[in-house]
Amino acid sequence: MVLRKEKHRIGLVILLIWPIFISQALAEEDCKLHKKENKAIANLFGENHPVLPVNTSMEGASFSEYLHPGDCIYRITHHEEIQGYLFSTSAKGRYDYFDYSVIFSEDFTVLKVIVTVYRSTQGAAICQKNWLSQFEGYSGGYLELGSDIDAVSGGTISATSMVKDIRRCHLLISSFVAK
Repeated sequence: MVLRKEKHRIGLVILLIWPIFISQALAEEDCKLHKKENKAIANLFGENHPVLPVNTSMEGASFSEYLHPGDCIYRITHHEEIQGYLFSTSAKGRYDYFDYSVIFSEDFTVLKVIVTVYRSTQGAAICQKNWLSQFEGYSGGYLELGSDIDAVSGGTISATSMVKDIRRCHLLISSFVAK
């Protein structure tokens, strides 16, 4: 009788814990570089710079609570020396989420922002290189659409979302690496 109750407890524990292991395994599989990210890294750093995913699940709750599902952080290295970082994430447009990446230098200055997947029919103007280039050189602090970053016609919601989220990305990457 006691053995039977123990088997039920073990079964219940396994039933409750296995989704955590599955979700971590799936999250690690989701962190794969997009073709546009590889091209941008090659243009900025050169061809032979390994890009290594950072295991964010090992960080404390103070860091991980600000990560969105699907966020991926990478270290860009050369001869085992850190050259920069890539933060891949998504933000909310009017109807759909869009995926984008921010490439940072080793001192957390934004080198490039690229939109990897834009799913909506509205607001695609935020994918233009000229608009995205406004973020280059950003190194922290408050950003406001319309004064610090030019507004974009037809993409107000996507642009607002991205401007707010770029600051989140910068705070996360700088606090994560500073540990």
